[in-house]
This record gives sequence, C-alpha cells and structure tokens, in this order.
Amino acid sequence: MAVKNNYNSINKCRISESSKLINILQLGKQPLANSLKTTLNESEEKYPLSISFCEESSLLQLNETIDKELLFDHYVWVTGTSQTAQNYANTFVDRLIAVSACDQNDLIIEIASNDGTFLKPFISKGFKNVLGVDPAKNIAKIADQSGINCISEFWSSSIATQIVSDSGLAKVVFARNVIPHVSELLDVIKGIEFALKADGVGIIEFHDAAKILEELHYDSIYHEHLCYFSIRSMTYLLNRFGLNPFHIEISPISGGSWVIYFSKNKQEESADLKQAVTQEANDKVNQLASWLNFAERAKIHQKETLDILESLNGKKIVGFGSSARSQTYLNYCAINNNQIEAIIDNNSLKQGLFTPGSSIPIVNFQCGMGMDPDLIFILAWNFRDEIVKQCRSYGYKGNFLVPFP
Repeated sequence: MAVKNNYNSINKCRISESSKLINILQLGKQPLANSLKTTLNESEEKYPLSISFCEESSLLQLNETIDKELLFDHYVWVTGTSQTAQNYANTFVDRLIAVSACDQNDLIIEIASNDGTFLKPFISKGFKNVLGVDPAKNIAKIADQSGINCISEFWSSSIATQIVSDSGLAKVVFARNVIPHVSELLDVIKGIEFALKADGVGIIEFHDAAKILEELHYDSIYHEHLCYFSIRSMTYLLNRFGLNPFHIEISPISGGSWVIYFSKNKQEESADLKQAVTQEANDKVNQLASWLNFAERAKIHQKETLDILESLNGKKIVGFGSSARSQTYLNYCAINNNQIEAIIDNNSLKQGLFTPGSSIPIVNFQCGMGMDPDLIFILAWNFRDEIVKQCRSYGYKGNFLVPFP
C-alpha cells in the first residue's frame, strides 16, 4: 500500500489478496461524502475516488482507503431519521428471529448499531441480552439514552474476544449495511466467526452489486464504501473463515440490498439462495466486461445530467436529500450552488450546513418549500416515494427530477 495524507492506495484485492486488479472508473478528486461544511467557503481536503475489479474474488472495490477515524468517529447519518428504515426494522427482526430460532435469553450483537433502531424491536419483544457496537461516540450516546446497551468501538477480533470473555458466545451477530465500509475486512469477519456459537447465525446486509450494475448506481461509490459485493464475492469472503451462506433475502435499503444468512455448520441452501446465485450468473455480474461497460454508461449519464440542467437554466431548483451518495453524483458532475438553490434534508444534524465540494446550503423542509421551487431534484432517490408524498402533502404541484435508477 502506498501511504498518502490520511489515505492508502491498495495494490491487492481486499479479500483474495490477489495483485491482479483491473481499473474500472475514475470519479475524480472528491471531498469525503459526510464532511459537511459549516461555512460556504470552508477549505476542504479532496481525495482520489476510483474503483477496480478482481477477477479471482469477483469483488468491485475502491482503490483508496481513508483513515477510518476520519470517516466514522463523529457521524451524521442517523438510521432513525429514515421512515423506510424504521418500518423495515420490525420486518428485519421478525425474519431474523424466524431463521435463527433465537430466544429471549440469547446474546444478540449488532455491529455498527448506530442509534439502535434495529435493536429496539428485540427489546420490545422481551429480549434481555442485546448489545450494539458502534464507533461513533455521538451516535452510540443516542442509543444508550434510548436504553440500548452499546460499546463505542470499531468491531474487530479483539473486541469480539473481549465481548465473548464478558458475555459468552452470541446466537446472532448481524451487520447491516456496514461490511462494505470496513478497511480491516478480514479481521472483522474473523471477529464474527469467533463470537458466534457453534449453532449461531450470522447476518450481513450489503448493497447488491447487481443493482449497482443494472441501475447504474455510481453515486453509491464514495470513500466510506470500500467494497461493492455480489453474492459470489461475499460467499468467497465468508468461506475464507469457514462460514457458509445458507439463505438470502431482499432488503429495501440503499435502493436494493441483500441480507445473507450464514453459519459455521454447513446447512442446506434455501431455494431463495440458489435462485439468487443463478440469477446473478445469468446477469453476468461477476464478469469484468460488465463493469467496463458500467464505466462507459456512467460517463454518458454524467453528460446527460449536465444537458438536462443546462435546459433548466433560469428555473429555481431545490434538491431533496443531502445523502452521502448524492455528494459523489454532484461532485462527479461538477454541480454546485449555481444550479441548485438549496437541498432539503430531514436530518437536523445536517441542516444549516453546506454540502462538501458543491457548497449547496442544506435546509429544513419548511425552508426549502418556502423557496417556491420550480423543480425538486430528488438526490436521495432511494427514498423517492417517501419524498414525493411529503412534498405533495405540503401542496407542491411542480415536477420532480430523479437521476437514478
């Protein structure tokens, strides 16, 4: 690894350790997606943003690794601000209990538990032994205040050892929408394997590479997301630690994710898993040519975006959803506060700040709608239905622009 200021560039695959990496797409130098600015002209660091592909593991991955403390010690994404996530939490937990056959006395661990939104349903169902692990001290504090036992640390094999020593082995360890963010990936999976009972169940939720490929989600490429897993590459990683996938389900998170279930014992693979693996092969998700084509499509989409905005010159455009993914899109297309007046975001931690790179003010819903926009540009397009409903109920009668899928 070549070490630069606050980041490294990889020279081997993050999971196979093969040195045969093939460059796919360069998205230019970009600020960190969650490094919102307090003032319009605040200076900011920018880092290269590019992806490559490993044919051995089939993993699409970021070439750059930013120091994790810089990314996650103080975090602004709060799970509970999304109604979609809140609604999904109960469904997720019901499915997890059914598949894992865990009971109320079992130890349940969530890695990167954020504000505890996905642990609360366990508490309400009478589970007594629930533990969250999250590095962001500001967010872990929110979880603690709502009655969730939370350790404010990065998950690792050493933290797993400490937890097992204090509390015993876990029946369930789950990690939602986090494993793709992890730089010490092999040590994190080693920790999951160590913490699980012999008959325990592990669950990992990850943004589906097939969705990224098919629907051109290049906006989901940012410095926090180091890996873009397919079922095949996730299976490759788990198998390295003697963990065996046996079931898979669909999640609505990130515009389309998988939830994969695995165990130390080999179990009969479910029909859902077999079907998903077959579909992925048919869609050529694990082929190099598919990703080279993805890069070409991203360049065309960038040009189309700029052409549309050019045609809307003179219209008052307000964005909706200052998500991390929207920062990649805005900065790749060089969109700024000349084209977009402001961006509405329902997360109060972001309101009053400015987007990184593009320097667009982030405002609350009332303020954004009070600007009387001609057009609402839905940047957090994965919450499109929720956003359209909120704007229409306010009385907005104008058009929406949705960049993806």
